[in-house]
Amino acid sequence: MKRRNLRELVFKALFAYEIEKGDPFRQLTYITEDSEMAGAGEEKTVIALTGAEDAYAGRLISGILHYKAELDAVISAYSADWGVDRLGGAERNILRMGFYEMLYDEKLPPAIAINEAVDMIKKYGTPEAAKFINGILGKKADELKKAALDRR
Repeated sequence: MKRRNLRELVFKALFAYEIEKGDPFRQLTYITEDSEMAGAGEEKTVIALTGAEDAYAGRLISGILHYKAELDAVISAYSADWGVDRLGGAERNILRMGFYEMLYDEKLPPAIAINEAVDMIKKYGTPEAAKFINGILGKKADELKKAALDRR
């Protein structure tokens, strides 16, 4: 499975977790067992994650939840008058994932993290949300690029 698809499953699990406050790993399992929720279509009834896919999804969920307060602070700092609580669930969780991957996990190149986040919000949000996500993550990407240049 492509990492893009895994990110989408993680996004759905985090979104469901935020609503139900249950176990996000149980949410991930539930989603992978439901072909419609997993986006597999009617040809499959269950998405079977390989060990590496399950580990990657688990690392994303655990990391995002571990750094949630820091991620929310970054989101609030870059979204000007929009606190995390004012954002929709899709925008909030996609921003958390984008910032987490840029800052903590594999330090995904910002351009890739931004592209993945924008593509995902286009599917689950509005055109305005895609511009918002791009702008917020782009501000941090510019800052990271400047910091890297200053270290040289």
